[in-house]
Amino acid sequence: MQKTIKYKAFVLLVAAVAFSGCKKLYNLPDEKNYLSTQADYTTKDFQPILGRTQLLSGGNIFSSGNSSFPMTFEIKNPRFGDGKDASDMLAVKPTLVWTQEYTGKETSLAQIEAKRHIENHPILETRGSGDLVWYDSGASIAKGGTIKPQDSVVYPQDKRYFDVKISNSGGSRFIRNLTIAPKIEVPYFPAQDINQINGKPNTTTPGGKVLVRMTPSTVYGIRNAATNQYMDGGTDPNKGVVYVYIRKFTDATGNAAAIGHRLRFKFLDKDSVAINPGKFNATKWIDQVHGFTADGSQPGYVQTATYVEYNVAYPIPLVRIPTKFTSGGVTNTGGGDNAHVEFSFTRTGFGNIRETGILAQDFRIYEKGDWEIVFHFKTANPKFDND
Repeated sequence: MQKTIKYKAFVLLVAAVAFSGCKKLYNLPDEKNYLSTQADYTTKDFQPILGRTQLLSGGNIFSSGNSSFPMTFEIKNPRFGDGKDASDMLAVKPTLVWTQEYTGKETSLAQIEAKRHIENHPILETRGSGDLVWYDSGASIAKGGTIKPQDSVVYPQDKRYFDVKISNSGGSRFIRNLTIAPKIEVPYFPAQDINQINGKPNTTTPGGKVLVRMTPSTVYGIRNAATNQYMDGGTDPNKGVVYVYIRKFTDATGNAAAIGHRLRFKFLDKDSVAINPGKFNATKWIDQVHGFTADGSQPGYVQTATYVEYNVAYPIPLVRIPTKFTSGGVTNTGGGDNAHVEFSFTRTGFGNIRETGILAQDFRIYEKGDWEIVFHFKTANPKFDND
């Protein structure tokens, strides 16, 4: 048996040497990778939103046409439609990137921050897969940079054009005339209350004075304290309108270390007086946000008679993975896009029936700071008391 194995090994060795000799004898070229003339981008027009790090068009936008990898991608000839230089979008800027996996189970703010750090990247960058990344690096004019957001009408001369050179050992070719027209910063979602062109409060008509308001994702089982009718989504003025405001706040009280990365939830009655969050007596506050105590040392929050506050890391959600803090929870394997909060209370109705009221909201916040999400029972107060 051992003789057979040795004989086979000898035959393979002789064959390898013979083949090597043939290559030298006949001067055969080294094998090259294949670069298809059909390799192309399936999306060629991009509209990134300033102030966010985004994988443009969600990734998988490059079709290799069965070309061989590895392949290099280089952005070339950045220009405006009128030929002016647009290389400012390739300027290398500091940006926050993840170096370890975020799980949603971190038990302190320090644990989260240890998993990411500042790196230098071009504002627009390619990856080895062909994907394009637009980095949040303070490049917009609003933040002192040079990138101007698009206007209500995007003229060809205002678009940014660029080419991509693709290469492997089989050669190289250019994919030409990809375009980028960045949009103005929108620091949170939903954001129907923001004019998406000028960033000002949105109105129902251009130049009008009636503001567009947002309502909660869910209003369920909450009765109007005056009429005992159920609020049907918070939009019917006869049953009780509920508005949602997502806005920054300024408040120097509390732990100074938390200032700059706080998130508060507040509830207002029809007279704009704060409702004690304790009224939402069935809420699992610890499970609403991946947040921490004021010093960031452990999972938790601060609850007062007027708000509940978490010490958080931004953006929210931090990454696009399903966690217990995102819409649909951990079982929503395709989720992770939106944070999800759900405030609930129970009361005893007529006939000794137990009733549950729920107020829920899906949201995202992209910009670091001190933010509050306010639920305003604008036209009618919710009924918390037992019948």
